[in-house]
Amino acid sequence: MARSPATSGPASETEQNSDNEGVLDEAAPHSLLSGGGALEQYPGAVLLAGHNGIVLHANEQAEPIAALLKSAGHEELREAVRSAILGTAAQVNPLVVTAEDADRSVERAFDVTVLPWSEGAAALLLGRDVTLERSLRSALVESRQRYKDLVEISNDFAWETDGEGRFVFVSPRGALGYQATELVGALAADLLLDDGAGDRSPFSARETIDAAEMWVRSADGENLCLLSTVLPLTSERGAWIGARGVCRDITQLRGQEADLAEAQNRERLFSYIVNMVRRELEPTRMLGATAEALMPALALTGVSIHGFVGDKLGQVLAQSGRAADADDLAALAELLSPEKPDAELQRNSGAVLVRATSFREEANGMLCVWRAAGCPDWSAEDRSLLNNISGQVGLAIKQLARQTEMEVLSTTDPLTGLNNRRSFTALLEKRFAADGGGGALFYVDLDNFKQVNDTRGHQAGDEALLDVAALLREQTRAGDLAARLGGDEFALFLADMDQAAAERKANLLLELSERLRVYSGSAEHPLGLSLGIALYEPQKGESLDSLMLRADEAMYGAKRAGKNSLNFAPAFDRRKAAP
Repeated sequence: MARSPATSGPASETEQNSDNEGVLDEAAPHSLLSGGGALEQYPGAVLLAGHNGIVLHANEQAEPIAALLKSAGHEELREAVRSAILGTAAQVNPLVVTAEDADRSVERAFDVTVLPWSEGAAALLLGRDVTLERSLRSALVESRQRYKDLVEISNDFAWETDGEGRFVFVSPRGALGYQATELVGALAADLLLDDGAGDRSPFSARETIDAAEMWVRSADGENLCLLSTVLPLTSERGAWIGARGVCRDITQLRGQEADLAEAQNRERLFSYIVNMVRRELEPTRMLGATAEALMPALALTGVSIHGFVGDKLGQVLAQSGRAADADDLAALAELLSPEKPDAELQRNSGAVLVRATSFREEANGMLCVWRAAGCPDWSAEDRSLLNNISGQVGLAIKQLARQTEMEVLSTTDPLTGLNNRRSFTALLEKRFAADGGGGALFYVDLDNFKQVNDTRGHQAGDEALLDVAALLREQTRAGDLAARLGGDEFALFLADMDQAAAERKANLLLELSERLRVYSGSAEHPLGLSLGIALYEPQKGESLDSLMLRADEAMYGAKRAGKNSLNFAPAFDRRKAAP
């Protein structure tokens, strides 16, 4: 709204606040409320207030509100005005105004809506006088017979207590599963779940209570929430003698609110897990974070995520908390099927619930959660959450399988399944860096392999290579390494092996290699092995490149000696090693 032109003479109340963000046109309030104004016919209180609670204009009905605002005696009202000037509507319900009338105090009550007005220059207050409604409500409570009649109509629990906190009146139909005669004379506080409530109990209220909640125990032991309106009772001399009130059972409403809040929390958890799965590039971390998040969300004792090998339970991919019994999990896994994707088991130790995971309708794992004995049973919300999350877990398991597959392809020979040259070298470097001890490096080269391919074909050659790989696997132990370096060249690293043991192993390999003769291209060119062996002694500080070169040269020495033989490389000499 445009600023009024400057005038001479005393500044108006509006002009005195010209340092504010906006200034209301001086004539605007009058035009708003006077003849033809937008709010002329409004039946309630109408008031315009500027910054700092200054009253710009008020109709007759709003005069009590204006007086309260001018006196700065109601901070909530002034805060609502400030909020509206900043652009946020507010409510003050009820706004109680006390005025003096004929030597007595009179209370008037308004429901006030405070709205932004004139682009932040003012706040518009619209009030509805609810004094009569409040008076009627108070009169109903104050009148014993009237509030009893009201209770009978509305089916509420009505009561009255004496100065000792004992019931002296209860609705004739009784309450909380008790007969009225059972409650009269009993201590009202005994019904409260909070045994320490004491004087804070609504049943012993010394001030008016409007719509307060309290939790009580019913006759059958059920916990109920009551919405209570209470009026303290006083004697003619003003002494407190008890309390009177009405209650309404809102347990179902509170239960619904709790269910809604729980559902919202579950939805937030599900969204968090989904976003986390989408953010994480490492599937193992996805699964681990999912297990960690489920623990507090479902109040679990343990979570585990398993992969499947075929249709059997495979390894644990992620776990949080205590693991469930392995035999129980295996038994539950057997019960899963496309038609029955979940299963559960009750034991003395607790309850186990499992849910199958899948990717594109193909089962690939299992999500297991369990709670120790004494914990709540699985709810419909628990099952729904696991059902939703199982889809994301199935996706992560599939990604992990693909990653594992890629790692296998990048580190193994595709034909034989042995380590390839790159992974074999990397594993030896890691072993040497960790001072994994000494051993013997075997270089294995096939004799007359070319004749196998030339005369019998490459399929026979592949079969021969597979048999060589099987032979090497048979002669390795945990901690040993076997590799196909390329073509018809293989390698073994046998840990903790001195020269005598290495020689025995080499002779055994030559003896067992007789089985390869069936692949020979001809009797004159039998398929066999040439073995070059280099001993590794960590204390000498030999590099891996040097060790492999010695083994390679020893292998060619065996070939020059007539094939199908073994040859040891000279011991490493630092003085002769290349700089």
